[in-house]
Amino acid sequence: MRKLVLFGEGNFGPALLESALVVSQREADENTFALDGSNLMEFRRNFDSVCNTVYNHDSLLLLCDISTSSVAREAWLVLEKRGLMKKTLFVMGASVPTALAALVFKDLVDTDQELIKTLKAQSEQGLMFFEG
Repeated sequence: MRKLVLFGEGNFGPALLESALVVSQREADENTFALDGSNLMEFRRNFDSVCNTVYNHDSLLLLCDISTSSVAREAWLVLEKRGLMKKTLFVMGASVPTALAALVFKDLVDTDQELIKTLKAQSEQGLMFFEG
C-alpha cells in the first residue's frame, strides 16, 4: 500500500490536494496526507508522524513543489534518518494533474516504474500552451 503525501512551501500541499479533490469529485482516503510547510519544525513533526505509519509492505509516494524547497530538504532528512529512501518515490514539481493521477493510480499500479510513466503521462496531458 502506498501512502500519498503532498507538501511544499507554505500551504502548497493542502491547496494541491483540495484542488485535485474538487476537480475529481473524490475524497481522500486514510492513506493520503496533505502537510502544510509554513513552519519547518511543525512540518518535520507531521512528516515524521506519517512515516510512523509506514509498515513492511507499505511505501511512500511524495508530491512536492520543487526540489530546492526547505520543506523538501526536511523530508529528505526524515527519510534518511528512518531508512525509508528505498521505499519512497519522490515527485518534485507536482501539479493538479499529477495529484489527480496519484490519487487514482497510487494503489492500482504495482511498480514505481509503472507509476512514474503514468504520472508523467497524466501530467503532460494537463499542459496547455496558448500564444497570442
